Amino acid sequence: MNELRMRSEELLICSILNEPAVIHELMSSVKAEMFEHQINKTIFECITSIYLEQGAINLITVYQELKKTKSPFGKQALAILPELHSKFSSQSSSEVKSALNYLISEDVRHEHVFISKKISDMSASESYDPKEVINIMQSHIADNKFKSIVNKKDFTNKELLEELDKRMEEALNHEGINGIKTGYTRYDKLTSGMQPTNFIIIAARPAMGKTQFALGLIRNASIRDNKKGLFISCEMDEVQVMKRLICVDSGIPGYSLKRGNLTRDETLKYEQARKRIEKASFKIVAGSFTISDVLSLVYKLKYSEGLDYVVIDYIQKITSPGAQNRTNEVGDISRKLKDMANELKIPVVALAQLSRAVEHRVDKKPMLSDLRESGDIEQDADIVMFLYRAGYYMDVNERENNPTAQDGYAVIAKHRDGDLEDIQLTFDDTIPAWKNPGGRDEYREEYKQETLKPNVDFDWSGSQPF
Repeated sequence: MNELRMRSEELLICSILNEPAVIHELMSSVKAEMFEHQINKTIFECITSIYLEQGAINLITVYQELKKTKSPFGKQALAILPELHSKFSSQSSSEVKSALNYLISEDVRHEHVFISKKISDMSASESYDPKEVINIMQSHIADNKFKSIVNKKDFTNKELLEELDKRMEEALNHEGINGIKTGYTRYDKLTSGMQPTNFIIIAARPAMGKTQFALGLIRNASIRDNKKGLFISCEMDEVQVMKRLICVDSGIPGYSLKRGNLTRDETLKYEQARKRIEKASFKIVAGSFTISDVLSLVYKLKYSEGLDYVVIDYIQKITSPGAQNRTNEVGDISRKLKDMANELKIPVVALAQLSRAVEHRVDKKPMLSDLRESGDIEQDADIVMFLYRAGYYMDVNERENNPTAQDGYAVIAKHRDGDLEDIQLTFDDTIPAWKNPGGRDEYREEYKQETLKPNVDFDWSGSQPF
């Protein structure tokens, strides 16, 4: 082992023992696997054990922990600990940081050498399977334990305040909105648009209009404002998504495109929408995805071409191989998507399916507990929004005669950085598309449902639907 590595290991241990102020920062970045010298590694394992139990870390507590260790290097570690404690009488913070960066760099290098050898051996094997090699590469990119450390940047208070000033000025110049506009007016005002690092969940029952809401978002963010977006579809192929987006952008009814029989007016709208979409900066990718596939795709696009936001349709369709059960699987996916939003500094929007529990209530307004398969989604999300429209629960005749059938709501049920609200929207089921309610600030007079059906009723007795 070279002298520089030995000094770096000893310097970090000495710093932890003597400088309480750096303990938390170093313990969040340093792992026992980074230590090549077995005695230093044994000492650090004891420090980690004390830290996890929230005990005080000093020469005495580490010495006592070493006496209990079953490591074959325990006695040697006990012998050198007093000397190591005082070996560096003074060390600058920059020297400690350099030692940390050196150990991280060396460990990353060793991991890359290991992965390279593994891929080389697999490629030389008679049973070579390119898919397996690609899966290993994607998993390494997605699960790299050093990724958050390498990408982490320290900001001074001055830099943070300057960034805050910039966002405030941008909000002032854009009617209070400094994020990416979704085009849904009240939502944008309430949230200041889609913010960097936000993990946004848009949830609803099947066929309520989740995908159409997301496509309306893309229409404004990418086709109108030229933001670089990525739409990941786990349900439809790319052409199906494009067909729906054309409908949302142009206002042409979906059945017209399906039949291919457009009127003269629809043909003009179609050609105009085509030109707008051809110039827009977004990509549509469809298929079956593991969470590693998603992370690899997003990271690659972010660093190669730039990326302003991501939309995933939908989160429960993604898999995470190796999870013990479905609840843990969805929780792992949710956590990694939030981590990705934090690291890449972009908003990540994930559509989600609600459980059938909502169907068994008289009041059909969704609740946080209706999120399927994992409470982790609620915990990880910065914003949870439910889509609801009364027309969904009406039969065909009632929808045609009911003046409120097209009324819908975006229910902000969780907002980490703002207020909760039931935002009124309109759902045009001929396109289909979600729209702002024509500038109306007041709710219309509500229609009283005449027919009552089991598990389909909604209480319209109040001044508002909910």
